[in-house]
Amino acid sequence: MNRIILAFALLLLSITARAESSVTQQLHEIRTHGFMLCANLLVYFNNQDPAAAFDPKAREAYRRNLQELDTLAAAVADKPEIAAALQGLKTSISELEQQPEDARVLYTSSLNPVLHAQSDLDEAAGAAYPEAGDISPAISGLHQMSLDMSRILLLYQSKGFSNIGIHSVELDEHSFNKIDERIGSTHENLLKLAPDMNTELNEVWRNYNFVRQRLKTNGQMVVSRSASLYLGKGVEMLNLLARNADRRTSP
Repeated sequence: MNRIILAFALLLLSITARAESSVTQQLHEIRTHGFMLCANLLVYFNNQDPAAAFDPKAREAYRRNLQELDTLAAAVADKPEIAAALQGLKTSISELEQQPEDARVLYTSSLNPVLHAQSDLDEAAGAAYPEAGDISPAISGLHQMSLDMSRILLLYQSKGFSNIGIHSVELDEHSFNKIDERIGSTHENLLKLAPDMNTELNEVWRNYNFVRQRLKTNGQMVVSRSASLYLGKGVEMLNLLARNADRRTSP
């Protein structure tokens, strides 16, 4: 019962904080929801992972991400490039969803337009982000860690496909290690910048660390649902911490 009450309280706090979020925070969350949406799509259409392919929970997750993007884009309606990019993303997802659900079908050709569209959305939100106003070092760090966890999750989920194109992350043979190192250093810095958040930050790190080695190791079977579960929790918590900090610092 206590857990239910706590979860409900956190939900109410999240809704209130989002309603009062700055444009900078909204732009950041557009970016993370774009990454999470595509990661959850790759879970749903990854027929190399029979435990996850066409799982209704994965479908609910990516559609929930899309709903969040609709809400966030409406809050920055003065930025038409974001609305245009989101419309392109929705169109490509609609076309993908028209494909039959068949474990023998490779969905790469239908997923690639979605990933192109997500890159366009990320670029549009990223370009508007520095123009939206100054933020504290702690919020900047929370945004950085949240984005990097979203990025590494999408890269990991893409391992379940061949010839898939991830355009929103700079790719080379060291990409996973670079992002992983950045997550670690950002976490350490945040512990110093925001000691009042240490309990939540360490919980995020524990969840990340639980799947960390699998994220970095090649040649192992992709455990798509576990990765999305543990990293998704981390991204949500970091965004909630940033929203609350953003609300406290707003004039």
